[in-house]
Amino acid sequence: MLVLGAQSGLVLGTLFCRWFPYLGERPAAFAVVGMAAFFTAVVRAPVTGIILVTEMTGCFTLLLPMLLACFAAMTVPTLLGDPPIYDSLRRPGSAARNSSP
Repeated sequence: MLVLGAQSGLVLGTLFCRWFPYLGERPAAFAVVGMAAFFTAVVRAPVTGIILVTEMTGCFTLLLPMLLACFAAMTVPTLLGDPPIYDSLRRPGSAARNSSP
């Protein structure tokens, strides 16, 4: 999950830097924020995602962008009605246990 988030953040960061070169942002910063946002979107644990990525990268200057990205990454799937990954994984196992004699 973290690699997919970092890759998508890096791609978006590269595009952003090409469209707005005068802002001076680094694509690596987008990769770090993308890691936290993707983890939050899948697991729906924003604090865990932010702490995990901050501990891995040691980059405390991106806490506010990570917080905003994680808020958006948690809001969109919630509004679309998509359950967190662990709820989705739990359902088939519980259905199989209930159907056995």
